[in-house]
Amino acid sequence: MRALRARLLRPASVIAALIAVALVGRAQDTAGAPASTGGAPDAKPPARKAALAAARNHLGLLSGGDWAAAWDGWSSQAQRQVPRDTYVRTHRICHPLLAVPFETVRAVPLDRRTVEIGWQGGGASGTLRMVSERGEWRVAPAPAQLNPYKNGPGAAVTVLRGRGECDARQAEARRTSSVRRMT
Repeated sequence: MRALRARLLRPASVIAALIAVALVGRAQDTAGAPASTGGAPDAKPPARKAALAAARNHLGLLSGGDWAAAWDGWSSQAQRQVPRDTYVRTHRICHPLLAVPFETVRAVPLDRRTVEIGWQGGGASGTLRMVSERGEWRVAPAPAQLNPYKNGPGAAVTVLRGRGECDARQAEARRTSSVRRMT
């Protein structure tokens, strides 16, 4: 009788343990979803916080004029589309939000590897799409944001000026002052 009871209890114990593990895992998944941001349930809070920290760092680099380090924080796909030198040379001429304090205003997880960060500062606002690559959160600019750079820094300045993102007088003053320094 005892042997029969032990054989019957073993599968029941295994089933009960599996159900308990599944319920605990489900409770942790639902508790981790940020309800106020409308986030995806599979984006964990630590990932959201890490993406937010990386976005704040990127915005600080832009405000500080560290164009090379800002480019280094781009996704590998964006880096393949825009050479580092093109990005740096463009923004040495055209940097309308230099020394402007930025603040992040929202972080919306889109999936496990993508978080959209809203920012504002200096009368401007926008979003950064952050993607997780090889364990690091990186900026993934939209194709429209990368297009101005495809024909080099001169063309990029012209396009950015046309969009109102680069004051023509600022760009000309920076260009002539850098020419004076070289001669």
